[in-house]
Amino acid sequence: MFNWSIKEIDLPLKFTWNISRNSSDTKKNFIVKVKNGSMEAFGEVAFNVRYGESRELILEKFEEFKNNAPQEFNGVESLVAYLESTDLPQSLKFGIESSFVHYISNLSGKSVSQLMGTNVVSSVKTSFSIPIMEIGKIENFIKENNLQRFSVLKVKVNREIAHDFCTEVLRLTNVPLRVDANESFETARETLQFLEKFPEIKRLEFLEQPLPSSLHDEALELKKHSTVMLMADESVTKEEVNQYHVDRFHAVNIKMMKSGGYLKAMKQLRQAKMLGLKTMLGCMVETSLGISSALNISGGVDYFDLDGCLLIKEDPYKLVSEENGKIFYSYIQ
Repeated sequence: MFNWSIKEIDLPLKFTWNISRNSSDTKKNFIVKVKNGSMEAFGEVAFNVRYGESRELILEKFEEFKNNAPQEFNGVESLVAYLESTDLPQSLKFGIESSFVHYISNLSGKSVSQLMGTNVVSSVKTSFSIPIMEIGKIENFIKENNLQRFSVLKVKVNREIAHDFCTEVLRLTNVPLRVDANESFETARETLQFLEKFPEIKRLEFLEQPLPSSLHDEALELKKHSTVMLMADESVTKEEVNQYHVDRFHAVNIKMMKSGGYLKAMKQLRQAKMLGLKTMLGCMVETSLGISSALNISGGVDYFDLDGCLLIKEDPYKLVSEENGKIFYSYIQ
């Protein structure tokens, strides 16, 4: 008989995490535990208010799951089928599914990659995100966090300071930049004007989710005229990747906390590839439990933004290490 439990963890951050829609100095996540006899395994829940998730909702919906779920599942597919029949938040679905996958991995002696049928990747290059801050503080932030070790940086911007912020980061660094607007631009025209004035356009790897996901026609117009790669983030949640995304973007950012599980994220990655879209594996602010889960399905992915565990002061799991901008399982030296 499976016994399910959940606990909240408090994750103080190394610095204030400020993006276009909110700011925080600490992150509260949840850890789901599944236990059967003496064997147990864990999955992480990094909920996000942007998708209507909250601490209270996670706790409420977990109790529903615990009270109503079958006592036994005969495989990952049966658990996923049950989860798909519920209205649990996507991040909670991922926490539950991943804990069960990790349980099966421990039970079988097979790695998660072997269970999922994915190629093993020993390390990946990740970007590191620079949050929104006063322009005058960027130089010290780069020095204090030794960001020159990363081969690519992501800058969080809002529409008001995007040009000046990017100009300063470009001045202080010599690596490619990924610009993440988190839906802060309001029109295609405004976004194109930002791109036209971008100081070193060849160093702009891509522009991520410049427009709100609700502005469908504006996104169509933007892609028609954009000379740079457009990456979908908030425009990709639990739904399938399809022609809608092809018409508006060149690439998609898949996060398992948005997708709702290993299997759904893998399906989205396959769909994107079949449609000719570039793919990126991203993350929320997560411990290395969540980040190592992303590594398990990283084979064949084009870009990685897996710095979530690098943003917190003390990672409780230490399942992932980072060196010179590369992240890898901590048991691989």
